Amino acid sequence: MAEVRALRADARRNRDAIMAAARDVFDQDAHVRFDDFAARAGVGVGTLYRHFPTRESLAAAVYEGEVASLCDQAHDPSRSSSENLDAFLRGFVEYELAHAGLARTLALVADPAVLAEGGIELERTVADLLARAAVDGAIRSDVNVGAVMIVLHGIGAAIDRPLWASESRAAVELLLAGLRQPDFSR
Repeated sequence: MAEVRALRADARRNRDAIMAAARDVFDQDAHVRFDDFAARAGVGVGTLYRHFPTRESLAAAVYEGEVASLCDQAHDPSRSSSENLDAFLRGFVEYELAHAGLARTLALVADPAVLAEGGIELERTVADLLARAAVDGAIRSDVNVGAVMIVLHGIGAAIDRPLWASESRAAVELLLAGLRQPDFSR
C-alpha cells in the first residue's frame, strides 16, 4: 500500500477510478474483458496496465481495499464494544451479500496468499472486537476467534444457496445470541 500513497494526485485519481469501476464490474458482470475496465473507469488502457498488469492484480487490490475498509469501520468510538461487534458481524454479512460477484471473481482469479492476508486482517479485527466485548462483560469470555471465523467463512462459502441472504442473516443472529453472556437473573 505504500506505493499507492507515493502516487501523483492524477495517478492516484486514475487508480481510484479503476478500482471503483472494478468493484462495480466484479459485482455485476464477471465476464467483462480486462481492457474494458479502462473505458469504464474513463482512463486509457495503458493507464490500466500501468496500475494493474493483470485481472488478478486488480481483483487483489479491490479485495485488499474492501477488507481494509470493512476493518476500519469496526471501531466506532461512539459505540460500545458490544455494538461494534454486532455492527461488524452484521455488516460483514451485508457486505458479503452486496459483493457476491466480487467473491466469485476472487475465487477464480485471486492469489491464495492475497486471500490469506485479507483473512488474517479480518481475523485480527474479529479477535480485537471479541476481546473488547469480553472485557466489558458483553459476551462470554470463552469464545474462540476461530469459531467465529468458521461461521463467517461458512456464510461466504454458501453463496449459491437459494436462501443465502436470509440464512446468512439468521446465522449471524444465532452467532450473536451464542456470544452473549447468559442472564442468570431470571
